[in-house]
Amino acid sequence: MQLSQWETYFQDIGISEQYIDEYLEIISKLSKKKLPIIFEIEQFSKLVGIELNILYKMIFSPESFYHEFYIKKKKGGRRKIVVPFPSLLLIQRWIYKNILLKCTCHSNIHGFIQKKSIITNAKAHIGGRDFLKLDLQNFFPSISLNWVVRYFNELGYPKKISFYLARLCCYEEGLGQGAPTSPFLSNLLLFSLDKRLNNLAKKNESTYTRYADDIVFSGEKITKGFYSLVESIVGDFGLTLNESKTQLRKNKTQNIITGIVVVNDGIKIPKTYKKKIRQEIYYINKYGLMSHLSKIRNKNPTYLLSLLGKINYVLSVENDNQEFKDYQKKMENFIKNPLN
Repeated sequence: MQLSQWETYFQDIGISEQYIDEYLEIISKLSKKKLPIIFEIEQFSKLVGIELNILYKMIFSPESFYHEFYIKKKKGGRRKIVVPFPSLLLIQRWIYKNILLKCTCHSNIHGFIQKKSIITNAKAHIGGRDFLKLDLQNFFPSISLNWVVRYFNELGYPKKISFYLARLCCYEEGLGQGAPTSPFLSNLLLFSLDKRLNNLAKKNESTYTRYADDIVFSGEKITKGFYSLVESIVGDFGLTLNESKTQLRKNKTQNIITGIVVVNDGIKIPKTYKKKIRQEIYYINKYGLMSHLSKIRNKNPTYLLSLLGKINYVLSVENDNQEFKDYQKKMENFIKNPLN
């Protein structure tokens, strides 16, 4: 609808001139950004197809619309994961698709971005000699509700609607680990941080990338003083570096970045990862598929698909690896004829 049509509509339903002017300003700002027009909660309720009373419960008691569980960390301890109920998940996906995806992230971000991945993240650091690897501590929960509210408001949404949208995306006053909106929201909200860290890297003739909470700098020379500058910038955004995961590796011909080995002239998969796949293939060849699965007590019906996925991952990085191309063909044949 054109602004004039909106104005006529508001007049027809008896909206006062004061509110009409406010609404038209909101509509104009959002339309320029091609964002959905939302100026009242009742309107949003119709857009997402959720009854108003349920929507209010989600907004003012979002924690009651999540499942909570814990998973073990590789190095000990547990990580809390929260997963939204289907009704809340539907709304979060709507927000992600209709609002967030229309906004711009920094170009040095490689996580949760179309056509980017851990592979593009690693490739950016080919040829580096010094590597500074950092981890943002307690990442999603550290990004506060108020930060999210402010972002939606800056997009053009009224303060009340901005608060509602933020509440629907947050869990316990921060981004939730299991919400589909959290990864992309974190990218959007940290645009200024990424810009400052990238500018710092450029001054040091280094390369900067971020994949979720993993930050990497690479270049000819990275010093402890450089780390202090990074720590200060990160602190300006209310975030903290996990010191136990900080690594400054100097004069290294290879380094592992987001699980991929980076060398002077390219990237490759770690030897240990490929060795495990070779072992699986060896035992399948030696004992036969069913006997091998019985020996390792694996009843997972997706075992072959999982193994093929690992092989495909190797080939996505090492696309000229003939050994793994042969494995790929073998697994595809097994999947088609598992008893042969």
